This record gives sequence, C-alpha cells and structure tokens, in this order.
Amino acid sequence: MSIIQHLTRVLPKGIVITGNESTRPYECDGLSMYKKKPLAVVLPENIGQVRIALRLCRKLKTPVVTRGAGTGLSGGAQPIDQCVVLGLSKLNRIKSIDADNKLAVVEPGVRNIAISEAVSKYGLYYAPDP
Repeated sequence: MSIIQHLTRVLPKGIVITGNESTRPYECDGLSMYKKKPLAVVLPENIGQVRIALRLCRKLKTPVVTRGAGTGLSGGAQPIDQCVVLGLSKLNRIKSIDADNKLAVVEPGVRNIAISEAVSKYGLYYAPDP
C-alpha cells in the first residue's frame, strides 16, 4: 500500500490532497524558481493528525517537508523528491501572550500579522526576521 493510500485511509476526508493539479500550489514556496511536486499534501487540523501523518511517513520512509503559509523566499518549504508536504496553516491559534516577558505561545500556522494584532493592545509589535 502506498503512502497516499495509508494517509487517506486513516485521516479524515479533505485532509490529504493528491493529484497534479491539486498539489500544484505546494510545489514551491515564495521562491518559485525551483519547483517540485510532492506526492501528497497533508493539511492537519490538530496535533493528533500531525502525529498520524508523521508516524506513517516515518514507517514508510517517506520524506516530509513542513510548510506554513508558503510565503517564504528562502526555499525552506521547497518539496523534495517523493515527499509529503505537511501544511500547518490550519494550526493557527494563539495559545497565550505574556506581555511582561514579551512571549507569545502560538501554533505553527499563526500568521505574523495575527501576532502583531494580538499584542498591539500591550504596545508591542512582532517584527519577524526579514
């Protein structure tokens, strides 16, 4: 059984994206000069689904490339041969903000602007490394 069959069998419908046209938006990040189509894209809605996908990929020796919003310009979310892209954009909750210590605990899919908006009431701003 292929990694795609395994993933679609154990994850809810709509979490696993397959097919050339459906996976095309995930063939590169903001650095569009280099492109490679992944075998599949997994868009988990919770940590349990992340664990399932990672365990299956490890068991079947399938490389995984993690991806946030895909806006990076460094190629950090660039798929590699025969990989599964693990898109974390649905994990987008801000869990806590400690303004005194200038610390925010967030899920990996939180957009930079969302952090800035959430901390603005404390007179803070999140300035990501360009």
